[in-house]
Amino acid sequence: MKVMAAEEQLVHVTLSGDINGEYVVKDEGPDGEITLVPDTSAEAILDRLGHTQATLAEFEAEYGAVLPLADTA
Repeated sequence: MKVMAAEEQLVHVTLSGDINGEYVVKDEGPDGEITLVPDTSAEAILDRLGHTQATLAEFEAEYGAVLPLADTA
């Protein structure tokens, strides 16, 4: 199995037909066979749900300027 470094760019594939969505190439065999897995990046998840990343102003309007710290005791 090929392990990718964090800075290495993943190859993205868009499927349409019976299977739709954004995928990334997990592995490529010597015979050209590829293994695809769903793209689980935040951007891809937001896109699948039809959402966009909130701006700071939108976040603060919804949750306030400062989030309370969790009590770890």
